[in-house]
Amino acid sequence: MLNWCVAEQPGREVSLYYGVRNSSEPIKRSHLEALAATYPNFHLRLCFSDPLPGDQLGHDYHHQGRVDVALFRTELPLKPYHFYICGPTPMMESLVLGLEDWGVPESRIHYEAFGPASIKRSANPTAVEPVAAIQSDIVVTFAKSSKQIPWQPGMGSLLDFAEANGVKVESSCRAGSCGCCQTTIKTGEVAYGHAPDFDPEPGSCLLCSCTPKTSVTLEA
Repeated sequence: MLNWCVAEQPGREVSLYYGVRNSSEPIKRSHLEALAATYPNFHLRLCFSDPLPGDQLGHDYHHQGRVDVALFRTELPLKPYHFYICGPTPMMESLVLGLEDWGVPESRIHYEAFGPASIKRSANPTAVEPVAAIQSDIVVTFAKSSKQIPWQPGMGSLLDFAEANGVKVESSCRAGSCGCCQTTIKTGEVAYGHAPDFDPEPGSCLLCSCTPKTSVTLEA
């Protein structure tokens, strides 16, 4: 992603907060430092949670501690950033919920775990509205879960809708990038607000990125 940004959109402002324990762990450090020296709009921030005795702050790394929202709030100006997060589940849970508490819109928070994982998001007031209170001509059927539920406009994606109604779906990035939530469409059609990065197999969809276009039956 970073290589594409500096090659295709060199004027785009990009900050990479790279969290590791110490100087023995960064991957492709020389490449990242070369990019930071070449592109003034790319800002590299190495964060060491457990520096080695010889690691020097300001030379080997920029911040002592883990990557967290408090660091973002200290260093990032108030701009409508998109946040792309990848790492172990505990780190992502902390960052995603922290960004939501900071007021970052859900649509600007994108994440992918190291392996399949789900992040419990902050409560969405729309998601807890009783199903019976909203009328819809579109019905979503979850075949494996034996649930048939009227679609609720404003619920977000089909993944959000499934989770709000107790249907378990394996998910990870929630941004159409990993394919983890790919689900077979048995009948009906779905629509995408934007084309996902991951190309789903024919006859299937990415629940995190689509909504029902017609009444639909899903293998979930």
